[in-house]
Amino acid sequence: MFLLIILSANCNEKKVKFGKIDKEDLEMTVYEKDTTAVAVVLYEYGDSEIEYNQAVGWRLVFSVHRRIKILKKEGVEYADFQIGLSKDGMYEEEVNGLKAITFNLEGGKIEKTELSNKDVHLDDVNKYYKQETFSMPNVKVGSVIDLKYSIDCKAFVRNMRPWMFQHSIPTVYSEYLVKVPEYFRYRKFTLGFENYAAFEEDSYPVSQVITYKTRSAADFQTPGHINSTQYDQSTLAFSNNRYHWIAEDMPAFEKEAYISTVDNYIQQVQFELQSVQFPGEKLHTYSESWESINKNLKEDEDFGKIVFGNANFLGDETNKLLSGIADDMEKVAILYNHVRSNYKFTGRNSIYSKGLRKTVSDKNGNVADINFLLSAYLRNAGFSVKPMVLSTRSNGMFLYPTVTSFNYVVLVAEIDGKPLLLDAADKDCTLNELPYQCLNGNGLIVGGAEPEWVNLYKLGNANSQFVSTIQVAEDGKLSGSVSIARMGYAAQAFRTEVGEFTNVEKYIEDFADSNLDWDIEEHEVDGVNELRNRITEKLEVSLTNKSISAGDMIYITPLIANATDENPFKLAERKYPVDFGFNFKESEMVVFNLPEGYVVEEMPETFKAILPGSKASYLFSVQKINDKQLQVISNLAVNQPVFQAEDYAALKELFNHIIEKQSQQIVLKKI
Repeated sequence: MFLLIILSANCNEKKVKFGKIDKEDLEMTVYEKDTTAVAVVLYEYGDSEIEYNQAVGWRLVFSVHRRIKILKKEGVEYADFQIGLSKDGMYEEEVNGLKAITFNLEGGKIEKTELSNKDVHLDDVNKYYKQETFSMPNVKVGSVIDLKYSIDCKAFVRNMRPWMFQHSIPTVYSEYLVKVPEYFRYRKFTLGFENYAAFEEDSYPVSQVITYKTRSAADFQTPGHINSTQYDQSTLAFSNNRYHWIAEDMPAFEKEAYISTVDNYIQQVQFELQSVQFPGEKLHTYSESWESINKNLKEDEDFGKIVFGNANFLGDETNKLLSGIADDMEKVAILYNHVRSNYKFTGRNSIYSKGLRKTVSDKNGNVADINFLLSAYLRNAGFSVKPMVLSTRSNGMFLYPTVTSFNYVVLVAEIDGKPLLLDAADKDCTLNELPYQCLNGNGLIVGGAEPEWVNLYKLGNANSQFVSTIQVAEDGKLSGSVSIARMGYAAQAFRTEVGEFTNVEKYIEDFADSNLDWDIEEHEVDGVNELRNRITEKLEVSLTNKSISAGDMIYITPLIANATDENPFKLAERKYPVDFGFNFKESEMVVFNLPEGYVVEEMPETFKAILPGSKASYLFSVQKINDKQLQVISNLAVNQPVFQAEDYAALKELFNHIIEKQSQQIVLKKI
């Protein structure tokens, strides 16, 4: 059978020879299609092929040839390379045939500097991964880097690497070829928002001669007969499925605010191994289902056997911790705080644990170690607890059922018939709250008869309230009180910010040093170190940056503590979603007490905007309370966590209006 799909017939394949470059590439000083580019991928070619090797059998080989032009000083970082490699104790992927050259134009002549083997470093990352790293020599503005290598993936046929046609710098030409024998069934996924110049899919026949040997045993009854080895050959005939992509003039992927990870949206192709079946043999299925993942995790030695297993050795300690406590929520809080206070999170994300006793002995562990230990305490206290696995924002969305997509695990406890979310690894979370990094798609609760899903975007919100009472002096100076209340994810973010300092006092000192236009007389922070959802902050201040006195006029900036100075949305067009992670509200109210002998000459008009479907809204108003007082109100409400690309223009325009209104001044005139 032969199948051919062509998206564009006008695309010509490039044949670029390694080590042979054009002088005009070295003479290039700017990439005309993106003059801001610090570097550009001139050419890249990759291919993945499953082939039969006489020594090891079927293996996957991945080959790369990439050429990069350095245009600006900031682009020199693209001369640093990291190659990730898998290992499992039996097999280890390895890099072969690494060749890399830096080309420079010196005095009109092409000079080249080759990468030395001594500058290539191979390091173990963990028991499953290692990494080969190197930096190209003699790289500077104007250099062209040319490199190629292949990775012998051995038996890791499930590890077909994704191919990225797009990068953080522009790409002139990118080509990817995949060749897979008919015995291996893969499912392909394409991500991104750009178009391919060409795509072909076909199949073609392959004949391969395979040599195998047999060794006969010695026959002691036959004189002169000794051991012998015979070599035989057979021809293996099969079809190869071929997939071929070409992309041209790919723009740089511009990362903007409020994105989970670029890996979700960058132009790429991925492959999932579904099954393998050789002639005359049974079908081996590798693709997973959510049902099989739920079942397998329940039975896994490093997962279900721990989180649902026997933890009686913690029983006496649990009883001692909860002695005299009757309220269930109080019990949970005590055990939650006990684990957070006595066991250190190493910062490593994983859904697999080293075991409860090892965690207790080490007094530290990864996220699974810490949360499985909390689960053990809770189960000893009589609570029903299940783990929930998820993929963090930086880890990306999962495209299909696979346990390797999950890199984080939390707990769902049942308290008074209601679910309670718990993560003892993150010190900035309160009860029934997950870290911001966990707000990504859906979480899978493991342990039930069927998979259970939780929409992680619906777990919480953020609310920030700023209230100020400000006295305006006759010389235009402002002074007064500022009160701030942060709740939900606003409180979590603030707790994380304060946590970067050794204590609250150090945060207060740094705040004063960073806000020199604020003369701070008093500054109090309450709730940061307590297990509560609300954190408050109070300040007594004199301000020098919010008003100007000029003759008989005083010009006042209307917002004191939470003005938006810059639009986070700057792209002319955004092709990927805006992902806030949660709904949020930000409100500020300022009461200005006017000085004697002054009246309001001018003040901003009321402004109200509501996006279609009430996805977001903004209200700004300045009103007279009486002849001596003005009240400013600014209310922003974002009512959904994710905005699709078609909403981007309206969202960007809303923030433009916010900045415009907040910058309009109140004008007082002396009478």
